[in-house]
Amino acid sequence: MSLLINAISAVGNNSSVYPLIVRDCGIEAPVKVVQNYNQTAKDSKRMAMHCAREKTIDEYATSAVWIGSVPLIENIANKIIKKKTGLNGNVNLKLLEKTKDGKTYKNAQNIEANIKKFAKLAPDAVQDLINVRNNADKYKKLSNKKYSIALILPMIIMGYIIPKSNFALTNYLIERDIKNGKLKSKGLQQEYQTIPTKKPESKNFKSLNSFKQQPNISFKGLGSTIATLSHTDKMAITDGGLAVGRVGTSRGRNEKIETGFRSLGMLVLNFVTPKYIEKGLDKATKAIFGIDTALDPKIMADKKFLVQVKNNTLKLPSKEEEVLDFIDSNPKSILAKYAKKNGIVKFLDNGVRDPREFVDTKRLFSLSETMKDFASQAPKDKKGIIKYANKAIKAKSFNIAANVAISSVLLAVALPQAQFALRKIISGTNVDPGLIASKKHEQKKLNKNA
Repeated sequence: MSLLINAISAVGNNSSVYPLIVRDCGIEAPVKVVQNYNQTAKDSKRMAMHCAREKTIDEYATSAVWIGSVPLIENIANKIIKKKTGLNGNVNLKLLEKTKDGKTYKNAQNIEANIKKFAKLAPDAVQDLINVRNNADKYKKLSNKKYSIALILPMIIMGYIIPKSNFALTNYLIERDIKNGKLKSKGLQQEYQTIPTKKPESKNFKSLNSFKQQPNISFKGLGSTIATLSHTDKMAITDGGLAVGRVGTSRGRNEKIETGFRSLGMLVLNFVTPKYIEKGLDKATKAIFGIDTALDPKIMADKKFLVQVKNNTLKLPSKEEEVLDFIDSNPKSILAKYAKKNGIVKFLDNGVRDPREFVDTKRLFSLSETMKDFASQAPKDKKGIIKYANKAIKAKSFNIAANVAISSVLLAVALPQAQFALRKIISGTNVDPGLIASKKHEQKKLNKNA
């Protein structure tokens, strides 16, 4: 399978982190830096330089924490838990849960069933399950702390430490410019319209204040809720916390409004819009060209998969309740292979499903159904199926490229331009309101010390 197909597949998987990296670091960040520079340069090239530097630091430092911090913290926490207690932090808390009526989850996904089922197949992993079962309350508390820290610490770093440090650098550099005469020390109101002195009504940021002042925040049950979330789901949660922190640390009323507007737009355009664009493009391709492009390109390029489709020997479960038993009985099947590649199911080195993990059976069955739909529409002769698969791969590749392009334009162009339009309305200037607030602050400090 070619590297190109793998790359296209990775970028097209909106449940993974790769599309976010491409859009955020490769497209959105540099385009937004340039746009912010150009917008501010309309009023002051010197302030535009400060704006570009501040945005560059903010975009890439935040992205580094946003993308890598949660798994890093979880891995460190698991090592600490293992060293201090002997418990394996990779045991999913969902396996300890029961339904409201006290019964275990359907599909036998619970710790007792896995201990019994995998006792001989995966004895080391089963011992981890036994240790956790025998120390369930202790393990739940440790896991809740782990997930709390893994989510809250990145929020603090992205929402408070990075912007505060960045703003401090800006204050220092602007103060130096004022001293050196590179920014006018007089006539501030004429050079840049001042930020309105009217304070926003407290109700506008009531939710933010209540978040800060909320006593005794409880994280009971947090671990089991977060345990089955994907990396991108956790990133969405930290992004929401980032938004709250950034609004709270913004310099002045106008920057708070801009930050809130931008943060909400980014949440929607990063985590919601691409999935709907993908579905729309796939439906349109099927309706117009009669080609099913819902399947991952790397699966459509798999010769073994195509042979099984042609020979009508592709084995798949008929309903969701059967997927786990199917995977366990057919660990070398096409479904098991791509469930592993897509991170839906984890396997041990001996090829046995990891009993410490909780499987999203809905997602796994969805993959199975997508394979089945492709197989039902593809021609059953060798030339016909290869031709159909190649057309589907090209169409899917186009759809993925179009999705990245559309979502990137929305994020990197449309959202900033809407933000700039909002800036003109509320501030009457092209200069970043945070820089104006910073300059006013440094000018007052210099006048006071004079």
